[in-house]
Amino acid sequence: MSKEDYRDKIEEHRQSFEEEQQEQQNLSRVSRMNKNGSNNKKPKNTKRKSPLMTILFVTFILIPLTILIYFVQFYDPGKTIEEAEKDTLDSVVEIDKTGSKAEASTSSDKDKDAKANDQAKEQAQKDAEKLAEQQKAAEEAKKAEEAKLAQQQAEAAKKAEEAKKAEQARKAEQEKQNAAKAKTHTVKANENLYRIALNYYGDGSEATLAKIRAANGMPNDTVFVGQVIKLP
Repeated sequence: MSKEDYRDKIEEHRQSFEEEQQEQQNLSRVSRMNKNGSNNKKPKNTKRKSPLMTILFVTFILIPLTILIYFVQFYDPGKTIEEAEKDTLDSVVEIDKTGSKAEASTSSDKDKDAKANDQAKEQAQKDAEKLAEQQKAAEEAKKAEEAKLAQQQAEAAKKAEEAKKAEQARKAEQEKQNAAKAKTHTVKANENLYRIALNYYGDGSEATLAKIRAANGMPNDTVFVGQVIKLP
């Protein structure tokens, strides 16, 4: 059993003892009033409780119980009675201090909880602001990347167009150069103008023959072996 349980039991016995004493005093007071009152009034038969039960209770229950509690909780063979009483008082004071400390600790815990809640709210607000800034920065970076990619694509398309135009110009120049270079053919045996036109142009029409004649200043289609003919 704890110290509090022993104290509660002692307090209950003490209150019971005080109630019995108060009851005896009340009975004595009523008896005196009846004795000093009118003779016409019949005295009330008051049943007085014998103090024997109280004496027995104190002698055989309360005193041994108090001694037992003392030996269990407070008795130390090396200590005097004054030291034991002092330790008892110290224990009571310590209990009171413990209760005060518990109340102070509870109040301190509430303050800490409130402070922690405020800090948590403040931290949550900071985190939200930081997240918003990060999202904004990410969107700006994405827009910048898209703009850069569009610019690169435009430059690539421009370069491709320029390269295409340069290739077309080169081919035109090559064709022009090839056209400027006059091909020649030396007439061999058994060849005529028609066969020559058919070999080089794949076409022996009159228009092709007329082109060859004009390039060489020929009045007709007659050619001879060893003659060098220009092929436009």
